Amino acid sequence: MFRNLIYAAALMTLAGCGRDYLDIKPKGKVIPSTYKDYRLLMNNSYDLVSSYGADELASDNVEYYEQQGLDYLGTSTYRIHTWQDDVWMSTDNDAQWSNLYKQVYLANVVLDGMKSVTDGTEKERNQLTGEALIHRSFAYLSLVNLYAVQYDAATSATDRGVPLLLAPTTDAKLNRASVKAVYDQLLTDLNQATALLGTTSTSVYEPTLAAAYALQARAYLIRGEYPEALKAASKTLEIKNQLADYNKFVADPRNTYPENRSNPETILMKTVSNSYTWFSLSKDLQTEFKDSLIDLRYKVLFTSTTAPFVGYLYYWGEFLLFDARLVGPTVPEMYLVRAECNARLNNVAAAMQDVNLLRKMRIAQAAYVPSTAATADEALQQVLSERRRELCFKGQRLFDLKRLNKDPRFAKTITHTYSGQTFTLKPNDYHYVFPVAPKLMQMNPELEPNERR
Repeated sequence: MFRNLIYAAALMTLAGCGRDYLDIKPKGKVIPSTYKDYRLLMNNSYDLVSSYGADELASDNVEYYEQQGLDYLGTSTYRIHTWQDDVWMSTDNDAQWSNLYKQVYLANVVLDGMKSVTDGTEKERNQLTGEALIHRSFAYLSLVNLYAVQYDAATSATDRGVPLLLAPTTDAKLNRASVKAVYDQLLTDLNQATALLGTTSTSVYEPTLAAAYALQARAYLIRGEYPEALKAASKTLEIKNQLADYNKFVADPRNTYPENRSNPETILMKTVSNSYTWFSLSKDLQTEFKDSLIDLRYKVLFTSTTAPFVGYLYYWGEFLLFDARLVGPTVPEMYLVRAECNARLNNVAAAMQDVNLLRKMRIAQAAYVPSTAATADEALQQVLSERRRELCFKGQRLFDLKRLNKDPRFAKTITHTYSGQTFTLKPNDYHYVFPVAPKLMQMNPELEPNERR
C-alpha cells in the first residue's frame, strides 16, 4: 500500500519536474484521499530525505592529489569540481534537482489534500500540513542556493531563481521565479509552519517546530539579515540544544559515534543525493584544523589509512556507521548561526560564549582552553573558522562561499591544478551556480539556462 501511494502521487516516472512527468492515476494504484493516506506520504523517508550533495565538490573543501583520486569521480562530477562550462550530457539527469523537486511535489500533494480531508484530528492535520511546508521550504532553500545567484536585496527581484511550483499539477510551465519570490514563498511557508508544528516527534525524519526555526535561521543568515537569523536560531535552541561530546567517541569512533537518526544534534534528517562519500581534504581545509592534535573532529571524522586511497586524508564521518552525509540543520549549526549574528551585531561576549560551548564538546578535555576575542571583527573571524571546521561536508560550505564573497574581507579565489591545467573559481563567478541539465530544458523549453560563460 505504501509504495502504491507513492507511485499514485506520481514521484517516480521522470527525474525532475515538468510537463508529462507525472502519472497521476496509474492503473491499479491507490490515490491518497484520507488523513492516513497523506500521513503515509509524509512518512516516505525514501523520497523526503535524499536531497543534494554535489555542492561539496564545487567548494574549497575538496582537492585531489593523484590521478587515482580523480578517477574516482564521474565525468559530470569532475566537471563540477573543476568549474567547467558544460557539466551535463544531453541525456544526463541531475539527482539534486530531481530529488528536491520530488520533495516539492510530494509536499504539494499533501498540502492540496489537507484542504479537503476531514478525518484525523485537527492537531494531526495541522502537524501534517506543517511537515509538508517544512519539506517544501527546505527544497526551495536548497534549490535557490544551488541554481541561482547569491541573494542580494538590490537585485533579488530580477535575478533568476528556480521554478516555483505550489500545486501538484502535471502541466505547469517551468518559468523561473525571481530569487526574491522563491525566498518570499519559503519564508512564508516556514512562518506558517511555526503555528502548526509541535516541539516533539517520533523521529528526526519528522519535522518539528525546531526544524521550522532552524530553516528560518539558515535562510536569514544567507540573506544577511542578522537580527532575524539571531532570533530564529535562539528559538531553535530553546527547543533543541544538546551537543554531543566528541571526547566520548575518540577512543573507538566506529562503535560509539552516533548515527544521524540517533544523534542528539540532528534537527531534521536530510542527506546527500549521491554516492560520493569519500572526500580528499583540500590543503586549505587541513590548514583550518591548526589544532589537529587536540581537535577531536580531526581525529574522529577524518582518516589517512582507510580505503579506497591509502595515504589520502579523507573525510569518513559517514562511514563510521555507514551513514549518509547530513545536509539538514543541526544543533551545532544553530549555535554557529547565533554566534555569527552576535559577532556581526557587536555582541562579542555572546558570540564567544556560543563558540566555546561548541568547542568544549570538540576539543580534547585535557587541552581545552576557552577562546577569547577583543573585538567584533576578531570574534567574527573565529566564528567563521569554527563554522568551516564544524560544518565541512555538511552541505553549507558552497553557500557560505557565495554569501561571504559579497564581503571583500572574505572574498576568495579557489584553484585546482590537474594534469598541468589550472582551474580557477573567482569570487562571485557564474560557476558558483549549478547549470540546469539540458535534458530538463529540452522537455521544458521555457526553462532558461544559467549563464556559464
